[in-house]
Order: sequence, then structure tokens, then C-alpha cells
Amino acid sequence: MKSTISIAILGIMLSLSGSCGSDNQEPPISNSSTMPEYEISIADSFGMELGDSLNMIGSINGLCHHPNRSILLLDRSSLRIRVIPTEGDPQLISRRGEGPGELLLPQSMCALHDGRILVSDEMKHEVMSFDITGDYLGSYFTTDRYVPYSMYPLDSSSIAGLMLKLDMSDEEIVFSSVIGRFEATSLPSVVFQTREWIWPAPEMYTEIALIDLAADREGNVFIAADNTEYHISVYTPDGEELLQIERDDVSRMPKTPDEIQAEIDDFESWAVRDEAYTGGYEPSPFYHLISLAGIDAEGNLWVVRHDSDTDCLFDIWSLSGNLMYTARLSRSENDPDLIFRVDQLGILAATNYACQFQRVYILNLDMSEDGS
Repeated sequence: MKSTISIAILGIMLSLSGSCGSDNQEPPISNSSTMPEYEISIADSFGMELGDSLNMIGSINGLCHHPNRSILLLDRSSLRIRVIPTEGDPQLISRRGEGPGELLLPQSMCALHDGRILVSDEMKHEVMSFDITGDYLGSYFTTDRYVPYSMYPLDSSSIAGLMLKLDMSDEEIVFSSVIGRFEATSLPSVVFQTREWIWPAPEMYTEIALIDLAADREGNVFIAADNTEYHISVYTPDGEELLQIERDDVSRMPKTPDEIQAEIDDFESWAVRDEAYTGGYEPSPFYHLISLAGIDAEGNLWVVRHDSDTDCLFDIWSLSGNLMYTARLSRSENDPDLIFRVDQLGILAATNYACQFQRVYILNLDMSEDGS
């Protein structure tokens, strides 16, 4: 069984998605007539229209800020990490190859608080470490099989990540997804959530793609285990569930039959290479409801709502489970679909599909009363 190939397919799918804390109180639900709403605008952009090889992005499969305020892009198509500095020319990190620090099948990327850049590579069975100049610093950790398909920095030495685990016996094959805290080792020091599937399990492909996570600088971890629902669990650094964030007044948008069939065809064009795939992939008839964009400088969680076919809508939640305000990025039907990443250095967006011109957008949130 070519398990590595099967999970590499999942990596492609994943790369680009009241409070019941100790007092058991339900979190407030927003009221559109009273909840403050602010506008988001595009302040700057970077990408393909500039035309030279450094700026011609193949794909955007990871997006974040570096602590020095540069923007980092994981470009799986060209097997490079692209560094867009605040001043000066863009830089490229790594290249295609089997040697130390080279990439074969990168899955995820993040920047630790000390400035090290981590890149997980499925075929190398390694999470690699680089400095901002592109020098390979060695392995953050190596694995026997799988690597994190999503990573968030927790501090200068640890990450929150989603990894898969395979257990085989004479009776059955069990795949597990583990969301945990990893400290330079493939064994998590803290486990926040797990999920298991007994093979064959075609639903595994769909269900793993529903998982979304984010983390803040204090080590708290935010998990949407099923992004077709507006339900987010928040965990303390030691793995205790702190609270749950929920809304019940946001509706999912249906896919058309053509969109569903196109999704099946696209998935099975990859799965035909996978001897472990036994058929039966059935995508959801609805788009996912939410995705987690990240945590801002104030420690607030940004949740992207996918209940509009035009504007991009955001709910901003405090760590105590209060909906602070909402935000809107107005767009027309002809504007590209976007993915988002929020961190303490700002709001980033990027085109979502390979068939679009690949661009990165720097966004600005206007919280002034007059909107100026």
C-alpha cells in the first residue's frame, strides 16, 4: 500500500479553511443590527503581473509573516519558499532536490518566534529549518512516515500541528489524525484532539479536509474539527478545553451539481495514483461554513464566514468567547477567491485557485468612526 501517496493527496486538499468555559455560560450571539462592523480594504499586493521570475508565483500553499515583517509564501508548484521583504527585492529559499534543505513535496510552513522558518516535506519525512537568508539549519524533526499538514508557531521552539499516524496489525489498518504540541520531535508533548478511521475509509479524505486550526503566542490552540459547522474549541497550552465558540445563525451555501462533479473528478485524478484509495469519495453538497484565519495582535480570533457569494465576511472573537465585531472585505463577482492569514503583524490574503493569477494582498482594517 502506497500510504505516503495517499496522504500526500490529503496534503494537497488541506493546503488551502456560546462559550462553555469554567462558568458554563453560553457565548453571546451577534446581532447584525447592534454588532459593530468595519471595512477591510486592500492596501498593497504582490504577484504575477510584475512579470519576472522572482515575482511569478506558481502556487500559494502557505502564507504568513516572518518576525522581521517579511511575507513568506510556500510555493509548492516551484518547490520554493518566497520571501517578500518590506523593503528590497524578493528572495527565494531552497529548491527542488533530494539533498539537505531541498524540497520534494512540501506540505506546510510557519515561522517560529525566533525567526526560524519551518517547512514540512512529505517525501523527505522531515520538518526542515531555515534562517531568513535561506541557510538550511538542519531538521526540526524527522519522521518515519508523515509530517504536519498544518503548523502554527507557539513560541521559539514549539508548534501546534496536525499530523497523521498509521497503526497496522494483522486484523486492521487504523489511521489517526492528531492535533498536538510538537517540540522538535514527532511525538506530541500535548494532544488536543484525535480522530481515527479504520481502513478502508473513503470518508477519511473528506473528514480530514474539514479540520482547521490556529494558535496564539500564549500557546492557546483553536480547533474547528468540522468546518461545515460554526463550532470552535479553544484549548489552553496544557491541553485543557478552555471554552467553545459557536453561532447558530449562519447558513451554508450549496454547491451546484456541476461543482460537485468537478470536485469528484479533480480528487479522483489524484487518487488514481494511490493504491490505497478504494473509491467512494463523496464531497459535501455544501461549501464549508467557516475557516480560521488566525490570531491578531490583540489576541482575538479571526473566523472567516463563507455565507456570502460576494463579500468576504469575518467574525472577530476575544479569548473569553465574546464576539467583538465583524469586518467585511467588499468584492465583486469577478474578483478572485481568496484565502486569509491573520497574525500579530497584520492581515494577508492570497488567491485560492491555481487557475487564477497568483497574488498576495496586504489588507487594512479601518476601525475609524468616519471610515476615513
